[in-house]
Amino acid sequence: MKKLLFVASFLILSFFSFGQKTYVVTMKNTFDSPVLESRQDNPDRIRQSNLNERKRGEKKSKLQTFINNKGIRGVQNQFVDVKVGFVAPLTDQELQNLQNDSSVENVIMDVQVQGRPMMQSDPGSQGRPMMQGRPIMQSEPVDPSWSYDANTKASCAINLVGGSTNSNNRKESIWIVDTGVDQTHKDLKVNRSSRLAASFVPGESSFVDINGHGTHCAGLAAGKGSGRLSANGVSSGAEIIPIKVFDSNGNSSWAKILLALDHIANYGQVGDVVLMSLGSYNVSDCSTSNPLLTSAIQNIANKGMFVVMSAGNAGGDAGRNLPGCIDGQNIFTVGALNFKCDGLGGKYSASNFGTEVDYFVPGSEVFSTWSKDAFNEPRGNNPYQIMSGTSMSAAIMAGIIHATNGRPRNIGSIEIEGVSYPIAGR
Repeated sequence: MKKLLFVASFLILSFFSFGQKTYVVTMKNTFDSPVLESRQDNPDRIRQSNLNERKRGEKKSKLQTFINNKGIRGVQNQFVDVKVGFVAPLTDQELQNLQNDSSVENVIMDVQVQGRPMMQSDPGSQGRPMMQGRPIMQSEPVDPSWSYDANTKASCAINLVGGSTNSNNRKESIWIVDTGVDQTHKDLKVNRSSRLAASFVPGESSFVDINGHGTHCAGLAAGKGSGRLSANGVSSGAEIIPIKVFDSNGNSSWAKILLALDHIANYGQVGDVVLMSLGSYNVSDCSTSNPLLTSAIQNIANKGMFVVMSAGNAGGDAGRNLPGCIDGQNIFTVGALNFKCDGLGGKYSASNFGTEVDYFVPGSEVFSTWSKDAFNEPRGNNPYQIMSGTSMSAAIMAGIIHATNGRPRNIGSIEIEGVSYPIAGR
């Protein structure tokens, strides 16, 4: 199994550097190894974190001594679980000193990641997931254009990959690294622990999803449909743990995403699924573009967790999409297919493709849950939305991986420019 890395089609993500030069610094293992490499595991996530707190504190203390000796001020964050390092503004001289230090692995300027789901009529939507019109309220009659099955209470996309399975009692969780998740939606089983659910956006809760993207993805992976109109996901009723890295304006940064992975390395367990439906289509060389992110994702996957990422929506080479261009054991990059209720179609026009893509699954015009915070109309209960993009296909794939413990079925194939790709199912 080859592959992957980050956003399933949400955001074409445009990047620009912060006005202040902020850097992410990681240390070599010869300086100190991350907690994850020798972590003491426990079936209880909180207990697991507590068991490793002494080790975590020792590593932070050693790192702080290094920082102090370098005379660096204004450190914004330390991380020691998935990698050992810190985030800080640096002067040119501090930057040079760190780059020349034999204990330092990498020093990378942090850049802001910006993206929002775009309306279907917006000509600037290339690379981002597409959103179709206003939210759908649960009181509305079913419209045939939704490609929705009222019998299974799910998008027909879910039926076409093998349908839903009841995962309500599974201990493994699905981490949604995204815009947040609406914890009040009746179709979602959201973990509300203040230690597990986390926001790396100052002043914004992981349970508030202004963009709606994270809530839509959560429903496709793990929705537990009930009532006349609802949204069953592939691994129905699986526990969702929201990790917010995008703010209400659709902005994030690589540092926030790395800190999110560090949090997951602390509390995550074997068999968990990490969904990263996000990405940047501006990579010239995946192997060197962001080694910190690559190493963090691979470390989590090597621990027995599964990472699912979108291939991106630029209609081109998935090898240019970060983090989806990253390969590794337990890592899956996903492209999107068109579909109708009577069967699968060809490649969704905006989906990236190429050797980095491990599987294709449905991803165009997919019905799923939506956030009450994501629109300005009078607030009804439990809204839904139709979206298109590799974010949607990655979310469906996350449900497949959770339901099959990382062993998806090959239910067909699609040929794109002379290359055959497997289609995944439960």
